[in-house]
Amino acid sequence: MEPAMACHADRTAPVFQTKGLTKTYRQGDVEVHALRGVDISLYPGELVVMLGASGSGKSTLLNILGGLDVPTTGEVRYQDIDLAGASDRELTRYRRDYVGFVFQFYHLLPELTLLENVISPLMIRHSLFNFLRERKEIRERGLEIIEKVGLSHRLKHKPSELSGGEMQRAAIARSLAAKPTVLLAD
Repeated sequence: MEPAMACHADRTAPVFQTKGLTKTYRQGDVEVHALRGVDISLYPGELVVMLGASGSGKSTLLNILGGLDVPTTGEVRYQDIDLAGASDRELTRYRRDYVGFVFQFYHLLPELTLLENVISPLMIRHSLFNFLRERKEIRERGLEIIEKVGLSHRLKHKPSELSGGEMQRAAIARSLAAKPTVLLAD
């Protein structure tokens, strides 16, 4: 799998770099090779679109770049962080502090309102004391991003009360709320 489109920006140092990346899953006695020797370098400001058939490894690659999965073999780095060798704690910190995700299936929390779903990454980022101290700013950030995706009229609605398109926009708003340095959209 190769990037289908890239808009090159500052080529000083890659944000992401992989070398010989592989991912193999087992389904019973069968080995499924989702990734085979992927070498990529992605630079600051680049927009990359991956195109491929269902099952070609696009989501697997995004999950590895996002620290949700680890490769079977190979290297994967985000700036100076070795994601392939990182501990669970380091990967959690990486996801919390640097990555915004837009998942295929939204992954909105059904018991939370739209606003609560959007600000949930900001709530998680802070300790309870810091969240309570900064809750007004966090709420304002949530309202601002919800306005940008055109959902201000749905603030108190739960995911079950939103259309598919509204849930997708809510997921996009949630991924952008914490101002991530990288956005991964599946």
